[in-house]
Amino acid sequence: MSTTTHHRRESMFGLAHHPAQYSRFAGHLAARLYRRVAADVDGLALPAGAPVLDVGTGPGALPLLVGRDRSDLRIDAIDVAPEMIAQAQAADAAGTVTFAVADVARLPWPDATFDLVVSTISQHHWEDPAAGVAEVRRVLRPGGRAWIYDFRWALGRAQRAAEPLDADTAVAREASWLRPVGRLVLRPA
Repeated sequence: MSTTTHHRRESMFGLAHHPAQYSRFAGHLAARLYRRVAADVDGLALPAGAPVLDVGTGPGALPLLVGRDRSDLRIDAIDVAPEMIAQAQAADAAGTVTFAVADVARLPWPDATFDLVVSTISQHHWEDPAAGVAEVRRVLRPGGRAWIYDFRWALGRAQRAAEPLDADTAVAREASWLRPVGRLVLRPA
């Protein structure tokens, strides 16, 4: 893939540099998904202080929603676009989330840091899905889990990227023809 194609994919063809417009567009399309994911996080009944990472957060709608419902969690969120992180930080008046500019292919945390890693509708933008999935797995604690939500047509890309993971990591694809978005679940032993 050329550098130009990579840059256009990761920047969502320029939309990542315009977080207010992205928020309006994505907010309408993804609000239901974000509520579903926040309910899934709440349903896990993670203990207070459990570390959670949102990868490809955009303007931070999902971690802010999770933080509103579960302010007792330690929530970190990353995106490759500085403009998106600036928008997310501005929206986080309560300071419930730590936002940072980072690439999923080079996560800045040590091994086994998080109980849960979530990514919603960003995996199809990752330049190197194999590196991204490997990094997500690396930062998961034993017994933790990762949920990579994406369009059904894009989940195969993430599933193929997960094939080289160690045998101690269970990988399951959860998708329904009735929903346009499914998820790939990673569970290290």
